[in-house]
Amino acid sequence: MALPANQPDPVTPQPLVTFRALVIGTTIAILATIGGAWGRFIVETTRLDQNHMSMAAVFPLLLITLFFAGPFRFSRGELATIFCMPLVTTTMPTYFVGRLIANITVPYYMASPENQWGTYYEPLPSYSVIPGGQALTWYFEGLPQGLSIPWDVWIVPMFWWFTAVAAFYGCCLFAMVMLRKQWVLNERIDYPLMQLPLAILDEEQSDGFFRMSMMNQPIFWLGFGLPAAIIAWNIVSYFEPTFPKIPYRGVDVSFGPHFQPMRTYLYPIIIGFGYFIRVDILVGLWLFNVLTNIEVGLLNTFGFKTEFVATHSTGPLPIGSQSMGAYVAIVAVGLWMARFHLRDVFRKAVFRDPSVDDSEEIVSYRVAVYGFAICGLYMAAWHWATGMEWDFLLVYLLGVFILYIAMTRVIAEAGVISLRTPLNPQPFAMVIKGTAGLSRETLVSTSLSYCLHSDIKTTIMPACAHSVMLFDTLEGNRRAMIWPIVIAMGAGLIATIAYTIYMGYTYGMANIPFMSVGGEHVWNDLVKKSTTPRSPPWKAILFMGIGAAVTLALMATRYRFPGWPLHPIGFAAGPIYPVRDLAVSFFVAWLAKGSILKLGGIQGFRSARPFFVGMIVGHFVGASISFIIDVIWFYGDGHNVPFSDW
Repeated sequence: MALPANQPDPVTPQPLVTFRALVIGTTIAILATIGGAWGRFIVETTRLDQNHMSMAAVFPLLLITLFFAGPFRFSRGELATIFCMPLVTTTMPTYFVGRLIANITVPYYMASPENQWGTYYEPLPSYSVIPGGQALTWYFEGLPQGLSIPWDVWIVPMFWWFTAVAAFYGCCLFAMVMLRKQWVLNERIDYPLMQLPLAILDEEQSDGFFRMSMMNQPIFWLGFGLPAAIIAWNIVSYFEPTFPKIPYRGVDVSFGPHFQPMRTYLYPIIIGFGYFIRVDILVGLWLFNVLTNIEVGLLNTFGFKTEFVATHSTGPLPIGSQSMGAYVAIVAVGLWMARFHLRDVFRKAVFRDPSVDDSEEIVSYRVAVYGFAICGLYMAAWHWATGMEWDFLLVYLLGVFILYIAMTRVIAEAGVISLRTPLNPQPFAMVIKGTAGLSRETLVSTSLSYCLHSDIKTTIMPACAHSVMLFDTLEGNRRAMIWPIVIAMGAGLIATIAYTIYMGYTYGMANIPFMSVGGEHVWNDLVKKSTTPRSPPWKAILFMGIGAAVTLALMATRYRFPGWPLHPIGFAAGPIYPVRDLAVSFFVAWLAKGSILKLGGIQGFRSARPFFVGMIVGHFVGASISFIIDVIWFYGDGHNVPFSDW
């Protein structure tokens, strides 16, 4: 009888998430979120918290991949963990936690007979703001020498705001889990921003020196050299101010006195990411920008105005409302297209249907559905407890849902590195409901809600969407990938809150206008809405309807005529700041990509990819070097390398 042949021992696959990856990722994530506020307000250098693809996430990933991944045998899952954690936390420092703390600290410190805040913000729930007193004064004016930070006055308000933020974060994460399969597999959204981390993590075998395979191609270094050379040239002017700088911004162009000036900003990084955006979206991002500018000029020429003021939203109001209508249509049609998938998600969650497979998700559909419902109910209860009446609350939460789903869809599909809102949830609800019938408690609660949804420029949902998309490229048990995101959310939020409070007592928050007077807008708006109640502004509603109608028409035309050159995403995002300032950059990207496809076809497109990835990497590396130079030689008087607007 023949003896069985010796069989090799099975190789145990390395887990996607390891303890060392979590430690490294958490460390970078905390440094990234603290560095966002520290770099911007203390060093006054390039901003880490400005975009949906922060260099605080990209540069560490690049360094670890190039210099440590080989010797320490980091797996693809570990590198993805290390990248996604700071991607999450860089959404927190200034535009989220910074605005939150600014809004809850100014009511009692800056209230005066002149601004009349005290007349209109009562009843203000005591657990929602920092009470007046010496501790609050020291926060704005600096802590006297020898005294300790009075953390005790912050514990109760920050605990309750932490729970509200946790519920909001939970809704964002669970929504992206439920929509991942629809967006990634069914609709095959491109996720242009993720082309960079995917290129860095590329494990394609090559005979070159670099682990990142594209770096072994000369064309990569041609692209890398363009932005890197510009930044290196401008760094010379840091040390010698008379040295001429290469500007990123040209002369504004205007069609006339009634027209908004059109920016001529040319950023290599936007051109680099733009190469990976669909051509029909690219053309829309610059073309609808031009058309909207003409529209605004005509409205101004004919004296079309509205008295309603939408805080922290795209102006003028008709354009913000028009883009919000486009967002409503995008979400409505998107949910309709996903109806069969969402039906399966519901069946798996409620009835545990064995025919529906959710094994590739980072949590089960049951956890996602019930988690989303519980977090959503807590958000509703939180706002109700602060005084918001139910009929307004439902419209407001509808606006929250529409806004964040649409923004995330636009960022995922259009690859815009930075995007603000067309209409915040609060103005959206006020446009629909008006302000004349709102109680004082509702107006106060609405002002408090700006702590969660204020100057929305970087937010958590796109980071969740990009993370679950990246995890989709990993082989193995993806359930463990929930922990990097959850840990990053918790650790990042605690670190950001703690450092923001520390920064106030150490430097005096009154010396940092963004973090102090930046909170005035909300309470000034409360007085304005209280003293001038208005019925629903029909002009804003009209333009919201126009925006929805145009978007639906563009969708129908694309469906009826394959190859139609205009995508509705371009109409929705093109007029919104800061995308509207980047029309020239998108035009150059469209021209370059269109020419390459026309002359070289799909093979030409693939051959040119390393050049445009090189442009992106060159900008990130150059900006990171500039950041380090500022920390060493220009602390407190640094220099900003712009990515999108600043």
